[in-house]
Amino acid sequence: MFAEIILANPARDFDKPYHYLIPEDLPIQIGTQVLIPFGKRLEVGYVVGLVEKADVEKVKPIAKVLSAERFFDEETLARARFISMHYGAFLIKALHLFMPAGMKGEEKAERKRGGVEKIHGRRSDAQSPKLVRGGGQSITIGRHFKPTTYQQAALDLIFECLEKQKSQTILLCGVTGSGKTEVYLQAVAKVLEKGQAAIVLVPEIILTPQLIERFTERFTDHLSILHSDKTVAERQREWQRIKAGQVRVVLGTRTALFSPLKNLGIIILDEEFENTYKSDQSPRYHARTVAEFICRQKNIPLVLGSATPAVESFFNAERGRYQKITLPERIDQRPLPPVTLVDMRAELKRGNRSILSLPLRRAMAAALERKEQVILYLNRLGYFSFVMCRDCGKTVECPQCSVSLSYYKKEEKLVCNRCGKKVSAPVVCPNCQSSAIKFFGSGIQRVEAAVADAFPRARILCLDRQLTDKRGAHAAIYGAFKEGKADVLIGTQLVTKGLDVAQVTVVGAVAADTSLNLPDFRAGERTFQQLTQVAGRAGRHHLPGKVIIQTYLPDHYAIAAAAQHDYPKFYAEEIKMREEAQFPPFVDLIRLIFTAVKESVAAAAAEKIVQALAGKLPKDCEILGPALSPIAKVRGKYRYHIVIKTKDLEACTQALHRQLETIKLPRDVNLAIDVDPQNML
Repeated sequence: MFAEIILANPARDFDKPYHYLIPEDLPIQIGTQVLIPFGKRLEVGYVVGLVEKADVEKVKPIAKVLSAERFFDEETLARARFISMHYGAFLIKALHLFMPAGMKGEEKAERKRGGVEKIHGRRSDAQSPKLVRGGGQSITIGRHFKPTTYQQAALDLIFECLEKQKSQTILLCGVTGSGKTEVYLQAVAKVLEKGQAAIVLVPEIILTPQLIERFTERFTDHLSILHSDKTVAERQREWQRIKAGQVRVVLGTRTALFSPLKNLGIIILDEEFENTYKSDQSPRYHARTVAEFICRQKNIPLVLGSATPAVESFFNAERGRYQKITLPERIDQRPLPPVTLVDMRAELKRGNRSILSLPLRRAMAAALERKEQVILYLNRLGYFSFVMCRDCGKTVECPQCSVSLSYYKKEEKLVCNRCGKKVSAPVVCPNCQSSAIKFFGSGIQRVEAAVADAFPRARILCLDRQLTDKRGAHAAIYGAFKEGKADVLIGTQLVTKGLDVAQVTVVGAVAADTSLNLPDFRAGERTFQQLTQVAGRAGRHHLPGKVIIQTYLPDHYAIAAAAQHDYPKFYAEEIKMREEAQFPPFVDLIRLIFTAVKESVAAAAAEKIVQALAGKLPKDCEILGPALSPIAKVRGKYRYHIVIKTKDLEACTQALHRQLETIKLPRDVNLAIDVDPQNML
């Protein structure tokens, strides 16, 4: 017998299995980690196949088994192959997703140790990692629950799929506060009763504190929470607990999808539209797509939940590919908060040049008088959004990235919100040396100053990534606000979801339309989703709520639909635009991104690929570009991109990969393949 083995650390352009002879005394299975002679050195590899015939005459034997533990089985290998093929990634990179944290470092250490050994020493002295054995834990899943009619309909469908072992994607469209989390909890409880396990994915741990609280309260004994804030050692311990069968519910960000749960019965994606479910590094997988594959493989249901589902998901539901269940009312039939659109052009005509419109000020004043709380949202960071010279018109950009720097008043620094670089604020223009430097835009710190000026007694908290990059900072701010230790919470996207605070009665969107100006076909969708989500923070309990959206574009369909909490109205306009322009879901997109230190090198590589692909892709494929990316420079490297539109993604990706294998790019050029890109920036 021969083993098909892939290298743990393959060369840049190679991702193929090699055949090795299996010595009679070595226990070899799919997923075994081995040491193999490769050229004049020893390399770490993984067994991905067992065959009776090798593709070469002279076959070297495997040198050593490095671990008696299998790092993946046939089912996991099939998932990794799907990710590798669908997203154009090396198979080993896809397999690493399913392995415990820190594996790459351990592989390098094994390779280094193996390199000084003699190849003919084939004894396997590896031991399985020690697993902590779990005791007999009880399941505490019950509490009195009286579902609404709509919740019961959702649970009936989920339970039917569980009983029939049916692979079905269920789109749970529930308005904010309609009880989607309780549906998740009941579905997971049912799965546990059947002796199965569940994976629950959230877009970001810090955005869903209350969902985590409720899962922790309900499934304490069987819950593992996985996210990137945990150390490598902590993640390794959790991985071993899960593999040992001590855990039956895994809750976490997209990487939790790859945990080694036994007897999986359901996968749930909360806020399924969020772009954090898409990896920005190879493999550039989307958790929703991979979850669909796993659920088909296991014949189990996939539940996608959101008040503002992705356009592609709603399209799939409309076409019958997904089954849609709607939760159109809040719990106890609490009304959705009324939304007032404030035209900021009219405010300027009235002489109000403040960041805060008069209607928003009045609403805040009334709420604060009643000892209630206020959330203010804007999608800008810093004190001012950008710094511009009024003489030459140039904005001050990051020297490493082609994006404007934001001014942070407390630090008196300009900060790049892309790479984090900090520079001193200029006194004169770096381009023309004029002193006509002006700070523009509405950053968080500037809104904070305006609120403090208007309401001197108000206790204010700010929530954005620059302020909460320390571990636990977000939870501390959220906790303080929930406990009533602050009156006003000001933040970026972090305040648009997850916050469920009874005393919040006023929500203000300070600058609603800034994201509409991005050169991205999803700009309208993102704007609608963010405004709808933040509006849902108001009036979630016994107190009535009010939402005020400040905008210069009150007639834009995304803003008008958000003001009415009307997803179908938004979708009708958005899907019409997508069809006319031939964007997803009517086509699939593949984006090729070329990065290099020199702009000319990146441009030449992109042009070379375009010429090589001409006439080599299926007829329905349309190649756009090459062109400079809208964000043309990131961390000191220029970016060119090509976008391919296709109606047959599988055929297109296969043809694309065949052509790319024949093309040699300069070593100083990096090519990233992004299937189903979530932004075009």
